[in-house]
Amino acid sequence: MPELSLAELTQAAADAMEPRFVATRPPKIGGVDPLGLRQINFGLMDQVLPGINNVGRHVRPYVVTTWAWRRAAVCARQAGRSTVPVDELKDFVDRVEVLYAWSHFLHEGGADLPGRDVLNSLLRKATYRFGGTEWRDRRKARAQSTAFTAAITYGPAMRTLGWLEPDPDLSGAMRASPAPAVQAALDAFEAQIIDRLTHSAFSVLGVVDASTEEVRAWRDGWALDAPTAAERRAMALALAGPSASRERSAGVSLMVAAAATAAGPDLKLLRRTMCGSPTNFLPEGDVEQAWTAWRRMQVRQAFRLALEALFHWMTGVLEGGPRSSTGLVRVFLSQVPDREGAVSAGAWLANTELRTPTDAMDAIDATMAAPGEAGLAAAIANALAFCIREAPLEPEAFERADRLPLARARREALVRTDEPAAAFLQHVFESWILAQHVYWSVGRGLADARARGKTLLRLRIVLEEAGWTLTPGVGRGAPPIATPDRLRTAVSLARESGLMGIPADGT
Repeated sequence: MPELSLAELTQAAADAMEPRFVATRPPKIGGVDPLGLRQINFGLMDQVLPGINNVGRHVRPYVVTTWAWRRAAVCARQAGRSTVPVDELKDFVDRVEVLYAWSHFLHEGGADLPGRDVLNSLLRKATYRFGGTEWRDRRKARAQSTAFTAAITYGPAMRTLGWLEPDPDLSGAMRASPAPAVQAALDAFEAQIIDRLTHSAFSVLGVVDASTEEVRAWRDGWALDAPTAAERRAMALALAGPSASRERSAGVSLMVAAAATAAGPDLKLLRRTMCGSPTNFLPEGDVEQAWTAWRRMQVRQAFRLALEALFHWMTGVLEGGPRSSTGLVRVFLSQVPDREGAVSAGAWLANTELRTPTDAMDAIDATMAAPGEAGLAAAIANALAFCIREAPLEPEAFERADRLPLARARREALVRTDEPAAAFLQHVFESWILAQHVYWSVGRGLADARARGKTLLRLRIVLEEAGWTLTPGVGRGAPPIATPDRLRTAVSLARESGLMGIPADGT
Protein backbone atom coordinates (compact mmCIF):
# COMPACT_ATOMS: atom_id res chain seq x y z
CA MET A 1 0.00 0.00 0.00
CA PRO A 2 1.51 3.36 -1.00
CA GLU A 3 2.14 5.95 1.69
CA LEU A 4 -0.39 8.77 1.83
CA SER A 5 0.64 12.37 1.46
CA LEU A 6 0.09 14.87 4.26
CA ALA A 7 -2.81 16.39 2.35
CA GLU A 8 -4.43 12.96 1.94
CA LEU A 9 -3.97 12.17 5.62
CA THR A 10 -5.51 15.54 6.57
CA GLN A 11 -8.50 14.92 4.31
CA ALA A 12 -8.98 11.39 5.66
CA ALA A 13 -9.00 12.75 9.21
CA ALA A 14 -11.56 15.42 8.29
CA ASP A 15 -13.82 12.82 6.65
CA ALA A 16 -13.66 10.35 9.55
CA MET A 17 -16.85 10.09 11.59
CA GLU A 18 -15.41 7.97 14.40
CA PRO A 19 -12.08 6.60 15.61
CA ARG A 20 -10.77 3.38 14.12
CA PHE A 21 -7.89 1.01 14.62
CA VAL A 22 -5.02 1.11 12.17
CA ALA A 23 -2.53 -1.62 11.35
CA THR A 24 0.59 -1.53 13.48
CA ARG A 25 3.85 -1.02 11.65
CA PRO A 26 6.97 -2.32 13.37
CA PRO A 27 9.73 0.26 13.31
CA LYS A 28 12.54 -0.11 10.81
CA ILE A 29 15.65 0.61 12.83
CA GLY A 30 18.42 2.47 11.05
CA GLY A 31 21.21 4.99 11.29
CA VAL A 32 24.91 4.10 11.04
CA ASP A 33 26.05 7.46 12.40
CA PRO A 34 24.05 7.88 15.63
CA LEU A 35 25.99 10.93 16.85
CA GLY A 36 26.63 12.70 13.54
CA LEU A 37 30.41 12.51 13.96
CA ARG A 38 31.63 10.69 10.88
CA GLN A 39 31.64 13.45 8.26
CA ILE A 40 34.57 15.19 9.96
CA ASN A 41 36.50 11.91 9.69
CA PHE A 42 36.05 11.94 5.93
CA GLY A 43 37.10 15.58 5.68
CA LEU A 44 40.31 14.81 7.56
CA MET A 45 40.99 11.80 5.32
CA ASP A 46 40.86 14.12 2.33
CA GLN A 47 43.84 15.97 3.78
CA VAL A 48 45.98 12.82 3.57
CA LEU A 49 44.62 10.37 0.98
CA PRO A 50 42.13 12.27 -1.20
CA GLY A 51 40.64 10.85 -4.35
CA ILE A 52 40.28 7.22 -3.23
CA ASN A 53 37.79 5.29 -1.13
CA ASN A 54 37.66 1.98 0.72
CA VAL A 55 36.54 -0.12 -2.27
CA GLY A 56 38.67 0.75 -5.33
CA ARG A 57 41.68 -1.30 -4.23
CA HIS A 58 42.94 -2.87 -7.48
CA VAL A 59 44.54 -1.42 -10.60
CA ARG A 60 42.88 -3.66 -13.16
CA PRO A 61 39.23 -2.54 -12.70
CA TYR A 62 40.29 1.06 -13.40
CA VAL A 63 41.84 -0.13 -16.65
CA VAL A 64 38.93 -2.40 -17.63
CA THR A 65 36.28 0.33 -17.34
CA THR A 66 38.45 3.01 -18.94
CA TRP A 67 39.25 0.68 -21.82
CA ALA A 68 35.54 -0.18 -22.19
CA TRP A 69 34.67 3.47 -22.77
CA ARG A 70 37.44 3.77 -25.35
CA ARG A 71 36.40 0.52 -27.01
CA ALA A 72 32.73 1.59 -27.14
CA ALA A 73 33.74 4.66 -29.15
CA VAL A 74 35.81 2.45 -31.48
CA CYS A 75 32.84 0.12 -32.05
CA ALA A 76 30.62 3.07 -32.90
CA ARG A 77 33.12 4.38 -35.46
CA GLN A 78 33.60 0.95 -37.00
CA ALA A 79 29.83 0.68 -37.41
CA GLY A 80 29.86 4.02 -39.28
CA ARG A 81 27.75 5.77 -36.65
CA SER A 82 28.64 9.41 -36.09
CA THR A 83 26.20 9.79 -33.18
CA VAL A 84 25.33 7.16 -30.59
CA PRO A 85 22.90 7.49 -27.65
CA VAL A 86 24.78 7.68 -24.38
CA ASP A 87 22.86 4.70 -23.00
CA GLU A 88 24.17 2.47 -25.80
CA LEU A 89 27.71 3.35 -24.82
CA LYS A 90 26.93 2.76 -21.13
CA ASP A 91 25.33 -0.55 -22.07
CA PHE A 92 28.61 -1.65 -23.68
CA VAL A 93 30.63 -0.54 -20.65
CA ASP A 94 28.26 -2.34 -18.28
CA ARG A 95 28.58 -5.48 -20.40
CA VAL A 96 32.38 -5.44 -20.27
CA GLU A 97 32.33 -4.91 -16.51
CA VAL A 98 29.92 -7.81 -16.00
CA LEU A 99 31.94 -10.09 -18.27
CA TYR A 100 35.07 -9.21 -16.32
CA ALA A 101 33.52 -9.85 -12.90
CA TRP A 102 31.67 -12.96 -14.14
CA SER A 103 34.89 -14.48 -15.46
CA HIS A 104 36.54 -14.06 -12.06
CA PHE A 105 33.60 -15.31 -10.02
CA LEU A 106 33.55 -18.48 -12.14
CA HIS A 107 37.12 -19.21 -11.07
CA GLU A 108 37.21 -18.06 -7.47
CA GLY A 109 34.27 -17.19 -5.27
CA GLY A 110 36.40 -14.88 -3.15
CA ALA A 111 37.53 -12.56 -5.96
CA ASP A 112 37.97 -9.08 -4.47
CA LEU A 113 35.47 -7.44 -6.82
CA PRO A 114 32.08 -5.87 -6.12
CA GLY A 115 28.90 -7.54 -7.31
CA ARG A 116 29.02 -11.26 -6.63
CA ASP A 117 25.50 -11.31 -5.15
CA VAL A 118 24.04 -9.38 -8.09
CA LEU A 119 25.77 -11.66 -10.60
CA ASN A 120 25.28 -14.91 -8.70
CA SER A 121 22.58 -16.22 -11.07
CA LEU A 122 24.99 -15.95 -14.04
CA LEU A 123 27.23 -18.59 -12.48
CA ARG A 124 24.55 -21.20 -13.12
CA LYS A 125 23.77 -20.25 -16.73
CA ALA A 126 25.13 -21.86 -19.87
CA THR A 127 24.69 -18.66 -21.88
CA TYR A 128 23.53 -15.15 -21.16
CA ARG A 129 21.95 -12.55 -23.42
CA PHE A 130 23.11 -8.99 -22.88
CA GLY A 131 19.84 -7.42 -23.95
CA GLY A 132 16.15 -7.44 -23.13
CA THR A 133 14.25 -6.89 -19.88
CA GLU A 134 16.41 -9.11 -17.66
CA TRP A 135 19.61 -7.36 -18.72
CA ARG A 136 18.03 -3.92 -18.26
CA ASP A 137 16.95 -4.90 -14.75
CA ARG A 138 20.44 -6.20 -13.98
CA ARG A 139 22.01 -2.96 -15.19
CA LYS A 140 19.61 -0.98 -13.01
CA ALA A 141 20.41 -3.16 -9.99
CA ARG A 142 24.15 -2.61 -10.45
CA ALA A 143 24.08 1.08 -11.37
CA GLN A 144 24.26 2.59 -7.89
CA SER A 145 25.65 -0.38 -6.00
CA THR A 146 28.15 -2.80 -7.55
CA ALA A 147 28.97 -1.37 -10.96
CA PHE A 148 32.63 -0.37 -11.22
CA THR A 149 31.40 3.11 -12.17
CA ALA A 150 29.07 3.37 -9.13
CA ALA A 151 29.65 6.16 -6.64
CA ILE A 152 30.37 3.68 -3.82
CA THR A 153 32.87 1.53 -5.74
CA TYR A 154 35.51 2.64 -8.27
CA GLY A 155 33.52 5.38 -9.98
CA PRO A 156 34.69 8.58 -8.23
CA ALA A 157 38.34 7.45 -8.07
CA MET A 158 38.37 6.73 -11.81
CA ARG A 159 37.90 10.45 -12.32
CA THR A 160 39.93 11.86 -9.43
CA LEU A 161 42.88 9.61 -10.29
CA GLY A 162 42.71 10.73 -13.92
CA TRP A 163 41.61 7.58 -15.72
CA LEU A 164 38.28 8.86 -17.05
CA GLU A 165 36.98 12.31 -17.87
CA PRO A 166 33.66 13.66 -19.19
CA ASP A 167 33.34 13.49 -22.96
CA PRO A 168 33.19 17.13 -24.16
CA ASP A 169 31.27 16.10 -27.27
CA LEU A 170 28.56 13.94 -25.67
CA SER A 171 26.87 14.99 -22.46
CA GLY A 172 26.62 12.15 -19.94
CA ALA A 173 29.32 10.06 -21.60
CA MET A 174 32.87 9.48 -20.42
CA ARG A 175 36.09 9.04 -22.32
CA ALA A 176 39.53 7.68 -21.51
CA SER A 177 42.01 10.29 -20.41
CA PRO A 178 44.31 11.32 -23.28
CA ALA A 179 47.28 11.30 -20.87
CA PRO A 180 50.11 9.28 -22.48
CA ALA A 181 50.50 7.00 -19.46
CA VAL A 182 46.80 6.12 -19.46
CA GLN A 183 46.73 5.47 -23.21
CA ALA A 184 49.84 3.30 -22.91
CA ALA A 185 48.17 1.33 -20.12
CA LEU A 186 45.05 0.77 -22.25
CA ASP A 187 47.16 -0.32 -25.23
CA ALA A 188 49.05 -2.81 -23.08
CA PHE A 189 45.81 -4.15 -21.64
CA GLU A 190 44.24 -4.50 -25.09
CA ALA A 191 47.26 -6.48 -26.25
CA GLN A 192 46.58 -8.91 -23.40
CA ILE A 193 43.01 -9.56 -24.57
CA ILE A 194 43.54 -9.45 -28.33
CA ASP A 195 42.23 -13.02 -28.56
CA ARG A 196 38.63 -11.98 -27.84
CA LEU A 197 38.25 -8.65 -29.62
CA THR A 198 36.50 -10.23 -32.60
CA HIS A 199 33.79 -11.65 -30.35
CA SER A 200 30.57 -9.64 -30.61
CA ALA A 201 30.66 -8.95 -26.86
CA PHE A 202 33.70 -6.72 -27.46
CA SER A 203 33.05 -5.48 -31.00
CA VAL A 204 29.33 -4.71 -31.29
CA LEU A 205 27.00 -2.22 -29.62
CA GLY A 206 23.60 -3.65 -28.76
CA VAL A 207 22.33 -7.15 -27.99
CA VAL A 208 24.92 -9.95 -27.84
CA ASP A 209 25.23 -13.42 -26.29
CA ALA A 210 28.10 -14.96 -24.34
CA SER A 211 28.50 -18.49 -23.03
CA THR A 212 29.82 -19.54 -19.66
CA GLU A 213 32.64 -21.50 -21.28
CA GLU A 214 33.73 -18.46 -23.28
CA VAL A 215 33.67 -16.25 -20.22
CA ARG A 216 35.56 -18.82 -18.17
CA ALA A 217 38.31 -18.96 -20.79
CA TRP A 218 38.68 -15.17 -20.81
CA ARG A 219 39.65 -14.84 -17.17
CA ASP A 220 43.41 -15.45 -17.40
CA GLY A 221 43.96 -12.83 -20.09
CA TRP A 222 42.72 -10.03 -17.83
CA ALA A 223 43.37 -11.49 -14.37
CA LEU A 224 42.81 -9.13 -11.46
CA ASP A 225 46.24 -9.74 -9.98
CA ALA A 226 48.29 -9.38 -13.16
CA PRO A 227 48.35 -5.75 -14.38
CA THR A 228 50.95 -5.01 -17.05
CA ALA A 229 53.97 -2.82 -16.42
CA ALA A 230 52.26 0.03 -18.29
CA GLU A 231 49.15 -0.27 -16.11
CA ARG A 232 51.25 -0.24 -12.97
CA ARG A 233 53.16 2.83 -14.14
CA ALA A 234 49.95 4.71 -14.94
CA MET A 235 48.58 4.01 -11.47
CA ALA A 236 51.86 5.00 -9.81
CA LEU A 237 51.70 8.35 -11.60
CA ALA A 238 48.03 8.74 -10.69
CA LEU A 239 48.79 8.18 -7.01
CA ALA A 240 51.93 10.24 -6.58
CA GLY A 241 53.11 11.59 -9.94
CA PRO A 242 53.43 15.21 -11.09
CA SER A 243 49.70 15.45 -11.87
CA ALA A 244 48.58 13.95 -8.54
CA SER A 245 47.18 16.22 -5.85
CA ARG A 246 49.77 17.55 -3.44
CA GLU A 247 47.95 15.99 -0.47
CA ARG A 248 47.70 12.52 -1.99
CA SER A 249 51.29 12.55 -3.21
CA ALA A 250 52.50 13.51 0.28
CA GLY A 251 50.20 10.97 1.91
CA VAL A 252 51.50 8.16 -0.29
CA SER A 253 55.08 9.27 0.39
CA LEU A 254 54.35 9.17 4.13
CA MET A 255 52.93 5.68 3.79
CA VAL A 256 55.91 4.40 1.77
CA ALA A 257 58.41 5.95 4.20
CA ALA A 258 56.60 4.49 7.22
CA ALA A 259 56.43 1.08 5.55
CA ALA A 260 60.22 1.00 5.37
CA THR A 261 60.31 1.47 9.16
CA ALA A 262 57.41 -0.87 9.92
CA ALA A 263 59.10 -3.59 7.83
CA GLY A 264 56.05 -5.81 7.77
CA PRO A 265 52.78 -6.52 5.96
CA ASP A 266 50.46 -5.77 8.88
CA LEU A 267 48.21 -2.77 8.26
CA LYS A 268 47.72 -2.16 11.99
CA LEU A 269 51.46 -1.85 12.43
CA LEU A 270 51.74 0.48 9.43
CA ARG A 271 48.85 2.64 10.64
CA ARG A 272 50.52 2.95 14.06
CA THR A 273 53.94 3.66 12.56
CA MET A 274 52.52 6.42 10.37
CA CYS A 275 51.42 8.18 13.57
CA GLY A 276 55.07 8.66 14.54
CA SER A 277 55.87 8.81 18.28
CA PRO A 278 56.33 6.55 20.18
CA THR A 279 57.49 4.43 17.21
CA ASN A 280 60.94 4.83 15.66
CA PHE A 281 59.46 6.54 12.61
CA LEU A 282 60.46 10.21 12.52
CA PRO A 283 58.81 11.99 9.57
CA GLU A 284 60.86 14.74 7.98
CA GLY A 285 60.78 17.11 5.04
CA ASP A 286 57.89 16.84 2.59
CA VAL A 287 56.04 14.16 4.58
CA GLU A 288 55.95 16.04 7.88
CA GLN A 289 52.77 17.94 7.03
CA ALA A 290 51.12 14.72 5.85
CA TRP A 291 52.18 13.06 9.10
CA THR A 292 50.58 15.85 11.16
CA ALA A 293 47.34 15.48 9.20
CA TRP A 294 47.45 11.67 9.47
CA ARG A 295 47.94 11.67 13.24
CA ARG A 296 45.20 14.24 13.72
CA MET A 297 42.87 12.15 11.59
CA GLN A 298 43.64 9.02 13.64
CA VAL A 299 43.00 10.93 16.88
CA ARG A 300 39.62 11.94 15.46
CA GLN A 301 38.99 8.30 14.54
CA ALA A 302 39.72 7.29 18.14
CA PHE A 303 37.48 10.07 19.50
CA ARG A 304 34.59 9.10 17.25
CA LEU A 305 34.96 5.42 18.14
CA ALA A 306 35.16 6.21 21.87
CA LEU A 307 31.94 8.23 21.81
CA GLU A 308 30.04 5.70 19.72
CA ALA A 309 31.34 2.97 22.03
CA LEU A 310 30.04 5.02 24.97
CA PHE A 311 26.67 5.26 23.24
CA HIS A 312 26.77 1.48 22.75
CA TRP A 313 27.69 1.02 26.43
CA MET A 314 24.81 3.28 27.42
CA THR A 315 22.25 1.27 25.44
CA GLY A 316 23.49 -1.86 27.19
CA VAL A 317 22.94 -0.30 30.62
CA LEU A 318 19.48 0.96 29.60
CA GLU A 319 18.41 -2.53 28.61
CA GLY A 320 18.06 -3.04 32.35
CA GLY A 321 15.58 -0.16 32.65
CA PRO A 322 15.49 3.65 32.71
CA ARG A 323 18.24 5.64 34.41
CA SER A 324 18.92 9.29 35.05
CA SER A 325 22.05 10.99 33.76
CA THR A 326 23.60 10.84 37.23
CA GLY A 327 22.68 7.17 37.45
CA LEU A 328 24.43 6.42 34.17
CA VAL A 329 27.52 8.32 35.31
CA ARG A 330 27.54 6.43 38.60
CA VAL A 331 27.51 3.08 36.78
CA PHE A 332 30.23 4.21 34.42
CA LEU A 333 32.51 5.39 37.21
CA SER A 334 32.01 2.13 39.07
CA GLN A 335 33.42 0.30 36.03
CA VAL A 336 36.59 2.42 35.95
CA PRO A 337 38.05 1.61 39.39
CA ASP A 338 41.59 2.78 38.61
CA ARG A 339 40.29 6.37 38.39
CA GLU A 340 38.52 6.49 41.73
CA GLY A 341 41.28 8.66 43.23
CA ALA A 342 40.92 11.27 40.50
CA VAL A 343 38.46 13.63 42.14
CA SER A 344 38.55 16.53 39.68
CA ALA A 345 37.85 16.37 35.97
CA GLY A 346 41.40 17.57 35.26
CA ALA A 347 42.94 14.76 37.31
CA TRP A 348 40.54 12.25 35.78
CA LEU A 349 41.52 13.30 32.24
CA ALA A 350 45.24 13.29 33.02
CA ASN A 351 45.08 9.66 34.06
CA THR A 352 45.95 7.84 30.81
CA GLU A 353 49.07 6.08 29.60
CA LEU A 354 47.99 5.85 25.96
CA ARG A 355 50.51 7.32 23.52
CA THR A 356 48.99 6.63 20.11
CA PRO A 357 45.43 6.90 18.76
CA THR A 358 45.70 3.44 17.22
CA ASP A 359 46.32 1.93 20.66
CA ALA A 360 43.17 3.67 21.90
CA MET A 361 41.10 2.16 19.08
CA ASP A 362 42.63 -1.28 19.50
CA ALA A 363 41.81 -1.27 23.22
CA ILE A 364 38.16 -0.38 22.56
CA ASP A 365 37.86 -3.02 19.84
CA ALA A 366 39.38 -5.66 22.13
CA THR A 367 37.01 -4.94 25.02
CA MET A 368 33.93 -4.92 22.78
CA ALA A 369 34.96 -8.38 21.56
CA ALA A 370 35.57 -9.66 25.11
CA PRO A 371 32.94 -11.73 26.97
CA GLY A 372 30.44 -9.34 28.51
CA GLU A 373 32.45 -6.43 27.06
CA ALA A 374 34.55 -6.45 30.22
CA GLY A 375 36.75 -3.39 30.50
CA LEU A 376 34.84 -1.35 27.91
CA ALA A 377 34.20 1.63 30.21
CA ALA A 378 37.89 1.82 31.15
CA ALA A 379 38.96 1.66 27.49
CA ILE A 380 36.53 4.46 26.63
CA ALA A 381 37.77 6.59 29.53
CA ASN A 382 41.39 6.17 28.47
CA ALA A 383 40.59 6.98 24.84
CA LEU A 384 38.64 10.14 25.71
CA ALA A 385 41.44 11.39 27.98
CA PHE A 386 44.04 10.75 25.28
CA CYS A 387 42.01 12.42 22.52
CA ILE A 388 41.29 15.54 24.57
CA ARG A 389 44.99 15.79 25.44
CA GLU A 390 45.93 15.62 21.71
CA ALA A 391 43.05 17.73 20.43
CA PRO A 392 43.97 20.80 18.34
CA LEU A 393 43.30 24.29 19.62
CA GLU A 394 41.33 25.34 16.53
CA PRO A 395 39.01 23.37 14.24
CA GLU A 396 39.42 23.05 10.49
CA ALA A 397 37.12 25.20 8.35
CA PHE A 398 34.99 22.17 7.42
CA GLU A 399 34.53 20.99 11.03
CA ARG A 400 30.99 22.14 11.87
CA ALA A 401 30.36 22.74 15.55
CA ASP A 402 27.30 20.46 15.56
CA ARG A 403 29.53 17.55 14.55
CA LEU A 404 31.56 18.01 17.75
CA PRO A 405 35.06 18.78 16.45
CA LEU A 406 37.93 17.91 18.76
CA ALA A 407 38.75 21.57 19.34
CA ARG A 408 35.26 22.15 20.73
CA ALA A 409 35.53 19.05 22.94
CA ARG A 410 38.87 20.28 24.26
CA ARG A 411 37.51 23.74 25.11
CA GLU A 412 34.54 22.26 26.92
CA ALA A 413 36.82 19.92 28.87
CA LEU A 414 39.30 22.65 29.83
CA VAL A 415 36.65 24.91 31.37
CA ARG A 416 35.58 22.00 33.56
CA THR A 417 38.97 20.84 34.81
CA ASP A 418 38.24 22.00 38.39
CA GLU A 419 34.80 20.43 38.49
CA PRO A 420 34.22 16.99 40.01
CA ALA A 421 34.89 14.17 37.53
CA ALA A 422 31.26 13.10 37.82
CA ALA A 423 30.07 16.57 36.74
CA PHE A 424 32.34 16.53 33.69
CA LEU A 425 31.14 13.05 32.74
CA GLN A 426 27.53 14.16 33.09
CA HIS A 427 28.30 16.89 30.55
CA VAL A 428 29.85 14.26 28.24
CA PHE A 429 26.80 12.01 28.59
CA GLU A 430 24.20 14.73 28.15
CA SER A 431 25.92 16.94 25.54
CA TRP A 432 28.34 14.78 23.58
CA ILE A 433 26.17 11.66 23.52
CA LEU A 434 22.46 12.25 24.19
CA ALA A 435 22.11 15.75 22.74
CA GLN A 436 24.16 14.78 19.67
CA HIS A 437 22.04 11.68 19.20
CA VAL A 438 18.70 13.46 19.49
CA TYR A 439 19.82 16.36 17.28
CA TRP A 440 21.02 14.18 14.41
CA SER A 441 18.30 11.53 14.67
CA VAL A 442 15.47 14.05 14.58
CA GLY A 443 17.14 16.22 11.96
CA ARG A 444 17.75 13.34 9.58
CA GLY A 445 14.29 11.95 10.20
CA LEU A 446 12.71 15.28 9.27
CA ALA A 447 14.91 15.54 6.17
CA ASP A 448 13.84 12.05 5.11
CA ALA A 449 10.18 12.93 5.65
CA ARG A 450 10.41 16.13 3.62
CA ALA A 451 12.07 14.27 0.77
CA ARG A 452 9.70 11.28 1.14
CA GLY A 453 12.86 9.20 1.50
CA LYS A 454 13.82 6.50 3.95
CA THR A 455 11.44 5.63 6.78
CA LEU A 456 13.81 4.77 9.60
CA LEU A 457 13.64 4.94 13.36
CA ARG A 458 16.98 6.55 14.12
CA LEU A 459 16.23 7.70 17.68
CA ARG A 460 17.30 4.89 20.01
CA ILE A 461 17.27 6.65 23.39
CA VAL A 462 14.46 8.89 24.67
CA LEU A 463 13.74 10.72 27.92
CA GLU A 464 10.77 9.58 29.99
CA GLU A 465 9.62 10.48 33.48
CA ALA A 466 11.75 7.70 34.97
CA GLY A 467 14.85 8.80 33.06
CA TRP A 468 16.63 7.89 29.86
CA THR A 469 15.32 4.70 28.26
CA LEU A 470 15.54 2.78 25.01
CA THR A 471 12.98 3.67 22.38
CA PRO A 472 10.26 0.95 22.24
CA GLY A 473 11.20 -1.67 19.67
CA VAL A 474 14.87 -0.74 19.65
CA GLY A 475 17.52 -3.31 20.50
CA ARG A 476 21.10 -2.66 21.38
CA GLY A 477 22.46 -3.37 17.92
CA ALA A 478 25.97 -4.23 16.80
CA PRO A 479 28.97 -2.54 18.40
CA PRO A 480 30.59 0.30 16.44
CA ILE A 481 33.77 -0.10 14.43
CA ALA A 482 36.39 2.43 13.43
CA THR A 483 35.61 4.24 10.19
CA PRO A 484 37.82 2.72 7.45
CA ASP A 485 40.56 5.25 6.71
CA ARG A 486 41.47 4.29 3.09
CA LEU A 487 44.85 2.91 4.15
CA ARG A 488 44.05 -0.58 2.88
CA THR A 489 43.14 0.88 -0.51
CA ALA A 490 46.24 3.05 -0.66
CA VAL A 491 48.52 0.15 0.30
CA SER A 492 46.90 -2.18 -2.22
CA LEU A 493 47.18 0.30 -5.09
CA ALA A 494 50.72 1.28 -4.11
CA ARG A 495 51.78 -2.36 -3.93
CA GLU A 496 50.21 -3.27 -7.28
CA SER A 497 51.72 -0.20 -8.94
CA GLY A 498 55.19 -0.99 -7.59
CA LEU A 499 55.48 1.90 -5.13
CA MET A 500 55.86 -0.35 -2.09
CA GLY A 501 56.27 -3.99 -1.19
CA ILE A 502 53.61 -4.56 1.47
CA PRO A 503 50.96 -7.18 0.58
CA ALA A 504 47.50 -5.74 0.05
CA ASP A 505 45.82 -8.39 2.19
CA GLY A 506 47.35 -7.33 5.51
CA THR A 507 45.01 -6.90 8.44
